Amino acid sequence: MSNEDGARDMGRSLGTRRNAGFRLSNWISVAEKLTGHNPSYLIFQITSRCNSRCLTCFNWQRLDEPEKNDLRLDEIEKVSSGYGPLLQLTLGGGEPFLRDDIVEICRLFNSQNHVQHITIPTNALRPQETRNLTEQILQRCDLNYLRIMLSLDGIGREHDHIRGVPGNYERLRETYAELVDLRKHHSNLGLEIATVLSALNRDSIKGMIDTVARDFPEIDKQAVVLVRGDARLLESKAVTTEDYRSTMEYLRSRNASRRTNVIARLFTAVFNLNTEAVIAHLERGQLPLNCLAGERILVLTPEGTVYPCEMLDRPFGNVRDFNYSMKDILDTPQAKETLAFIRDRCCSCTHECAIHASLLLNWRHYPKILWRTLTGR
Repeated sequence: MSNEDGARDMGRSLGTRRNAGFRLSNWISVAEKLTGHNPSYLIFQITSRCNSRCLTCFNWQRLDEPEKNDLRLDEIEKVSSGYGPLLQLTLGGGEPFLRDDIVEICRLFNSQNHVQHITIPTNALRPQETRNLTEQILQRCDLNYLRIMLSLDGIGREHDHIRGVPGNYERLRETYAELVDLRKHHSNLGLEIATVLSALNRDSIKGMIDTVARDFPEIDKQAVVLVRGDARLLESKAVTTEDYRSTMEYLRSRNASRRTNVIARLFTAVFNLNTEAVIAHLERGQLPLNCLAGERILVLTPEGTVYPCEMLDRPFGNVRDFNYSMKDILDTPQAKETLAFIRDRCCSCTHECAIHASLLLNWRHYPKILWRTLTGR
């Protein structure tokens, strides 16, 4: 997930491009979800299958295990039907485009939960399949914004090495070309590049950022996240605070040329606040905000286990044991105990999605975000 993941998508709800134009009902729906109290941001890892072997993956121990029993479409329908309104849905994995019914999954949450913003990160190994499935999602769902994020961790062989798949870089370029062509016909299709900063690319990442700006000019932005969790190659986590700080400053200067209007300045403001929060964690071991993981953002794994975020290994329960009711899971003793643990600031991490949700889904941060937007700081 990207450093501007939540900010970019939630910000789009305030002013995004649509084939059919803006509708008042969408604005009202967004306002209700921003000011509500239910978890309106869901990260759903829809499959445990993956055709990459990324050295920086935090989720690698849960992938491609034969005993895994991913939720079926009829089970997902039950989860969706009782979930309530959603502002943001992120479909992860594994590799989400390996799931043949991804279009139906998107349609379910769009029709039943009125989600207007969907993000799908991909390793971009299947160019034509990715284009076809993306086009079907756009055709079958009424979305403000569908964002496809191409995972790119280096240029050429460096990328292939980090991702564990020879030829991955060239296939990513093909996928990029397919999606650029597709978006000529769908103005609500967003295209971004997501990069994991690690010890494997920290020395080359600024040159990579330059190459992305030159060779992938049609993307909306490039996002960089810090390697986290129990990476497949633990040595990849040897990144310093200064590595992160200098990379993000360089990236911000490169992305700045893509931001021109007030919504773009809003993205910049939240991006800066998020970066500052991550640096605070790296320097002091504590985020400078109250994390809303488990309250406003949830993670649902392929087999149905619910977590407050991707980093805290304290599951709330499995939807299969609670008649697929997220409300009942959030009412369990273990969920309440974990939420109290988070509220007491007993944990801190660099999970960018949780940080963005905590910034944008808490009205107390709005004055600071507004001031940063107006002043450009």
